[in-house]
Amino acid sequence: MTQHGSSTPTGGPVTLPERHKAGALVASVATLVTPPGVYFKVRELVDDPASSTMHVANAIAMDPALTARLLKLVNSAFLGTRGRIESAARAVSLLGMLQVHDLVLATTVATTFKNVRPELMDVDRFWRGSVARSLAASALARQAGLMDVGRVFTEGLLSDLGHIVLYQTVPALAAQARQETRGELWRIADVERTVIGCHYGAVGGALADAWRLPECFGNAIRHQTDPRAGGDTALEASLLHVAGAIADGMEDADNLSTHVAATLPDAWSTIGVTPDCLPTVVADIQAHLASTLRMFDLLPH
Repeated sequence: MTQHGSSTPTGGPVTLPERHKAGALVASVATLVTPPGVYFKVRELVDDPASSTMHVANAIAMDPALTARLLKLVNSAFLGTRGRIESAARAVSLLGMLQVHDLVLATTVATTFKNVRPELMDVDRFWRGSVARSLAASALARQAGLMDVGRVFTEGLLSDLGHIVLYQTVPALAAQARQETRGELWRIADVERTVIGCHYGAVGGALADAWRLPECFGNAIRHQTDPRAGGDTALEASLLHVAGAIADGMEDADNLSTHVAATLPDAWSTIGVTPDCLPTVVADIQAHLASTLRMFDLLPH
């Protein structure tokens, strides 16, 4: 719907940008970006109180490629898994169904989206930033002594998916917002609200809802720009808020401190860490970024 109501100095009408809603944008690409059926089978089993760890392991094992990616992920250094895990059954037994569900989600989402290359979008930079977000969120969670690093990693990987949808549906507007915030990416959500009508967090939250992911995923992604509004997911939203600033700042290394300074102090206090941990977090990202991109087959084309 085009909004009217203002006028030029000569009295002529001014047409403001069309106001796009997050749910409508997601609905328009729903058939393009949907996780494969194996994810929904795993989710169904995890939600079924009558299912066992072996049921979940068997569902994963039916997809050898998924199994291989999952085992690479659970054995990766940044998740801190103790001991080598060599089968889906062992992964589910040691990590539990919920954490394996989250890691299956991470692997299936990366596979689903890696060949989606929207107009005007630097897809390689997008994936580098998304993986950096997931690693930053995981490192922050470890600094704070939080246990469920697998969920945090997955939420970080999903946290910027709203931009895939924006560049797929309103590419010119998405590119305009990016251009207007060059060197000041901490303003991107506010500029997207003005230019598009909704921001990447709202779109990513709507996408998580459309996929019927656990409610915490959608809420954390939706509220990452304002974690105080996240309610029960304020901690996860705060992790995504700070992780996003660190990842964006690392794309503009000379300006990292400015990106971090633009974060909300409440987000740091909710996590339970201070910006003093930044050098450790950045070093962790740098140590694992290339190997994680390779793990998901997301290195530049």
